Amino acid sequence: MSAAQTDLAISQKHESGIDTPRHRALPGSSLDEILKQSDKPLIAVDMDDVLSETNQAVADWHNDVYDTNLDLSQFYYYHYWKNPGWGTPDETFRKVEEIYASDCLDKAKATPGAFEALTKLKDWGYRLVVVTARQRRELERSVRWLEKHFPGIFDDMICTGQSQETLADEHEALTKLSKADVCKKLNAKFLIDDSLENALLCVTHAEPIPVLLFGTSAWNVRVSNYKSVEDGLSFEQRLEKAGGREFWKDDVAAVPEGLPLTRVEGWEEVILWVEKQRREGKL
Repeated sequence: MSAAQTDLAISQKHESGIDTPRHRALPGSSLDEILKQSDKPLIAVDMDDVLSETNQAVADWHNDVYDTNLDLSQFYYYHYWKNPGWGTPDETFRKVEEIYASDCLDKAKATPGAFEALTKLKDWGYRLVVVTARQRRELERSVRWLEKHFPGIFDDMICTGQSQETLADEHEALTKLSKADVCKKLNAKFLIDDSLENALLCVTHAEPIPVLLFGTSAWNVRVSNYKSVEDGLSFEQRLEKAGGREFWKDDVAAVPEGLPLTRVEGWEEVILWVEKQRREGKL
């Protein structure tokens, strides 16, 4: 879950009439250069709330600016406006713009244990690539944050779900592809992500990609769609429509059995899972 994903979802609802070579480019074409760089086994890693404690930083910002008392237990859904205190999608979009104009995201802390675990994975010979939802305008800030907290760890950064194909430089790309399709194109061994949506798209892909569903957050037990009229309601509007019923408890999703999806509470469990897969010859 992230400010970036909320921003991207709302921005794409308003985007129309754009026709440039980058927008007409074939989905995934910006990744071709990245694919040539190495034949090491690749691990795809999400950024927000996997590498960075983004939502804690965002909650702290919201509490300071809007005099609220939000905490992560109230972040029920991936899209911010579906959670208490954020308002409608348009109101949320304005708040996200304020977040981007501040130093809130720069202050986000690295997830405990991430650097040590990723260093171990790199020492074992894996190529590590960040695969995340980011608007192009936030790419440079994100790269700076990664360089500060994870120097020398990541080979590339790929921003998914865009309206265009762009190779920002030889190690940074924006693509129209979903995370599942990016992981497939990169032949990723597995994805580490905190989003149940992304996890399900990967493990139910025509050629399934294993996923480690990271963390114990409220939002990674629910799927957060933005398709219906109800999906565009604020938390408060939906609560009123439900007559005060705690509707979010009904949205906890069951993961079908037999899919290559494993929940991990933190980075220590990531390493334990990888060690087990290596012992069994599966990685």
